[in-house]
Amino acid sequence: MAGLKVHTAETAYAVTQAEIKAWNKIDSSDDDTVVALIERAVHNWAKEYTNRTLTTVTYQLFIDSIYDVDIPLQEGMYVGIDRNISTKNILLPKSPVASVTHIKSYDDADTATTFASSNYYIDNISVPAKIVLRKGKSYPTSLRVANGLEIQYVAGYGATTAVPYDIKSACLEYSAYLFEHRGDLLDGKRVLAPTSATQLLQAYRIKSLSVNPYRGQAQYVGQMGA
Repeated sequence: MAGLKVHTAETAYAVTQAEIKAWNKIDSSDDDTVVALIERAVHNWAKEYTNRTLTTVTYQLFIDSIYDVDIPLQEGMYVGIDRNISTKNILLPKSPVASVTHIKSYDDADTATTFASSNYYIDNISVPAKIVLRKGKSYPTSLRVANGLEIQYVAGYGATTAVPYDIKSACLEYSAYLFEHRGDLLDGKRVLAPTSATQLLQAYRIKSLSVNPYRGQAQYVGQMGA
């Protein structure tokens, strides 16, 4: 089953505890435990809301199969040429992508073979980022039925200081809301992020029409990916 796995989790977050305390004018250390929880909560919220990676994380994307076909131009009803072009791409969820560590294929004996980096390049200008197959190259064949291809890559803006200001501001806005309303319920419902915070993230949201974000334009058995 195709899917995304965290290989190495982040060790830094979109905002620091010191930034949260300064924003909320917290002078004492009495609430440090609460601040630490809020630090991770607002980071995870912004990460999930935008569908992006904020600070450095290493992922492993597993793909079941790739169909690479030759579709010549012809008359009549047939699969369009755009489909052929899209088969050269593998979308990488959770942009921005910094680098690809390796691509490995697995056969039915679970033997791993590294796919040479000279066969592809990374388009990290596009959102989401993608792996593009070079001209004349083809993806590995004879893959095992499930998780036949593994792509390990590093994503995120980098350190806390590299996270865009709008995202940091949104996290700080939400931190104030969580600190003020900690443990509260409104009419029996969960307290949601304030509009002032979500509006700051709108320009960074990556949306998908796919029911499975790990199946994408590379034709690893699916639709558009995230």
